Amino acid sequence: MRQIIIILLLVLLVTMLTGIALAVNKAPESNTELVKLQVADPESAIDKTVEPTRAEKLKAARAKKSKKFSYKRWKRRLPFWPRKTYILVELIIYISLGVLLAQILEVSGLIKYFAILAWPVTKLGNLGQASGPAFIAAFQSGAVANSMLVASTDRGLLNKRQLYSSVFIVSCLSLFAHLPTYVIPIGSVFGMKATAMLFGVRFAAIFFEIIFILLVSKFVVRSWADRKYPAAAIESPSDARASRKRKKGFWETVWSRSRRTLKRLIIFLLPTFVIMVIAEYFGFFKWLSDAVPSLFTLSFLPPQATVIIPAQAMSLYNGAIAAANFLDDGSLTAKQAVLIILIGSLITAPIRTVKHALPTYVAVLGPKAGVVMAVSAQVLRSIFLIIFIVLMWSIWK
Repeated sequence: MRQIIIILLLVLLVTMLTGIALAVNKAPESNTELVKLQVADPESAIDKTVEPTRAEKLKAARAKKSKKFSYKRWKRRLPFWPRKTYILVELIIYISLGVLLAQILEVSGLIKYFAILAWPVTKLGNLGQASGPAFIAAFQSGAVANSMLVASTDRGLLNKRQLYSSVFIVSCLSLFAHLPTYVIPIGSVFGMKATAMLFGVRFAAIFFEIIFILLVSKFVVRSWADRKYPAAAIESPSDARASRKRKKGFWETVWSRSRRTLKRLIIFLLPTFVIMVIAEYFGFFKWLSDAVPSLFTLSFLPPQATVIIPAQAMSLYNGAIAAANFLDDGSLTAKQAVLIILIGSLITAPIRTVKHALPTYVAVLGPKAGVVMAVSAQVLRSIFLIIFIVLMWSIWK
């Protein structure tokens, strides 16, 4: 197992260095943000600038961002099979890193210090201090965070209630890491009020979903577990302390405690990932991206939604650019544009869950629990988003 991980690391390192070299040698394409027009009279020819439209501003912002080297963009430009192989190796490394990091924090005794940063969350949900470091890691990588949680559960630091509740929280916190990158470019085009509504709804839905999960976990699920399994340990079992004592060297102890968890997670990950890749290769997800939005021709949405939502299925930027075009010609108000984008995120999110999140859920939780948790997390997120969409529509005059 150790040799396999070393080989995968070497393959990833060589691929990264090759990609960086190619990206550095490639000259950036030029981009113009303003369109210059000349006056008809040649004698009084004066260059004038035309204020770019909202859509042009968004395109210019995306083009400006694309000039800089981006690891994710470089990865997307790889051919299909090398890209998927690279992503698989990367995912295995993330999961391995999470498992090893969880054991390093436990064996070294540092876990209690990292847990202080997430103390309000772990205290409210009675989740145990082992969840704290995973919540911090969730802002960088959900795969790392979830594998940390599973490693802590295998060591007896978390029970099943705490594990599943923490996985829900990680899915919410991971969204916080991605949304802020869209605030400034979209805000400069849609205006302050529309941007505040758009991202206010998203952040509020995530925040109150976290509070709901913590309260249900602490007061409902825990009470039900106490009645159904009165002899079961709801908190981390005290008799596990003896097994957690270090009997070997530091790194040898970390590896021996991580090996079984790593093997199980990778065994679950590989077939799930291969199935998703084959489905993508034969166009399943492209068909899904085209078919699903057309199934939701909601009567209360303006007809422009039939253009914006399919564009949003590709990325939030594409949806925002499509909406900006309609804002420019006056056929759509800012309130309607925000509503369409929010409804579009409801419709297109399940596609991203199946394509990207499901392999990780299955890897860290197993086939049955992984599918149930992926679907449950998506349903719960949609419910809270609908609540705040309705609230936004009612208060925005």
